Amino acid sequence: MSVRPVNNQLAGMRANPIDLDGASHHPKVWHLPSWKQGDDTTRIAVLREIAMRAGRDPRLATLAVNILRSNKVEPRDYKAQASALLKWVQQNVYYINEPSERLQDPTYTLKVMYGDCDDMALLLASLYEACKLEWRFVLSGKVNGKPARWIEGEKLPKNGFWSHIYLLVGYPPFQPKKWQFAEPTLRGVDLGWDIIQSIQSGQNILPEMGATESGIIKLEDEKTKAKKESRKKLMEKIKEKLDPENLISDVLIVAVTSVLTTFAVNKIQSIFNAKKK
Repeated sequence: MSVRPVNNQLAGMRANPIDLDGASHHPKVWHLPSWKQGDDTTRIAVLREIAMRAGRDPRLATLAVNILRSNKVEPRDYKAQASALLKWVQQNVYYINEPSERLQDPTYTLKVMYGDCDDMALLLASLYEACKLEWRFVLSGKVNGKPARWIEGEKLPKNGFWSHIYLLVGYPPFQPKKWQFAEPTLRGVDLGWDIIQSIQSGQNILPEMGATESGIIKLEDEKTKAKKESRKKLMEKIKEKLDPENLISDVLIVAVTSVLTTFAVNKIQSIFNAKKK
């Protein structure tokens, strides 16, 4: 897939005009079923252009200032600015998953007040941009099967599988010296919280999912079912060959495992024969 920014449009995208405040403004939503087939670097470049263009919209600046004033954030308190804008997105935009990729212009997200991680990251980035707070996109997922993150501007690692996007915000403006993670999709996490650090420390990533729910079942694929059926048949054959009275205590010593190998079966048989002698 070849996707590139062109005059605030994205080549190959089907743009649907959405009326925000009247006929003069049409924020976009793009339906992109092939979005994940593209190159990570190209996708990030597209997202950056959308966020930067939205951040230059005076209405985004007005919204950002209103948020800061309502939270009584002092001018030039840049950390408090970054935190207040993060909290506003967390608390006011409803996170929702998508059946296939829909990419929302930040002005459209403000109209509907919902979106997935890339929509919420785009909105937060545009609010930071409107205040001249420096920001970077962050991808998290796995590299070679291990939890990992990538920060925009770094070299992309090979074999990366990315499943989430959020931000890194820097302050003060123009020459940022401090950078902190900003996770817009989880309500209640503070500026600086990072999903990869949380995983590595063994913390619960989603506390609201920690409770046990009734009526939950786990669906198994055909391969898992076939493997369980094979083990069941193996156990039945063992029970046919061995005397149940002598089996329990000795079998537990030899094979308390999920897979009974040929060696284990032969060992059990030898124990049984020795007892008969």
